[in-house]
Amino acid sequence: MASTSRIFVAFTIPDVQRTRLGRLQGLIAPEMPNARWVTPEMFHVTLAFLGDIPDTDLNVVCRAVAEASKGFKPFTVNLQSLGAFPDPARPRVAWVGVTGPGLDVLADLQQSVVRAVGEAGYPPDDERFSPHLTLGRLKPKKGDEVDITKLVAHYRTWSAGNFTVSQVVTFSSTLTPEGPAYMAMSRAPLRGEKPGSTP
Repeated sequence: MASTSRIFVAFTIPDVQRTRLGRLQGLIAPEMPNARWVTPEMFHVTLAFLGDIPDTDLNVVCRAVAEASKGFKPFTVNLQSLGAFPDPARPRVAWVGVTGPGLDVLADLQQSVVRAVGEAGYPPDDERFSPHLTLGRLKPKKGDEVDITKLVAHYRTWSAGNFTVSQVVTFSSTLTPEGPAYMAMSRAPLRGEKPGSTP
């Protein structure tokens, strides 16, 4: 059987914001004792999750992402406000939202990537886009449900600060006993002529 890799497209987070996000995890962890937290080095915002792709097609996908991204200039976003999927009363994923002046550009970039990988033969598993950064995942035991409604309200105005997105990365994800491990397969710089928000 052909070898495959589990692929997603994302942008990464600068050190300053990663440190602030790590501190936020520490502050909210006591309220979510069964959470599995994302390590700060692995923080990212996913643009498209493609699933398992034959290794023979990885170059095609990476080129498609690069082509889709090159027309965009770097843009500014902020990581702000704690939230949960499906909702704070029964959280399964704790996340921080993406806001800021570059949000419209981000949406256009995401759609461009989705179109390109779809034309390459690998449409994303879910084309709905709700930009967020995952802090941790919860699998409460029966009778040990968690409600973080008050926590979400308390950290509604929390912010990691603005930063510039200057490249899109195609990652492979490998599941390990300690959780997923990510490896950058290719990096696509944003250096084009489309309008973007810069600091």
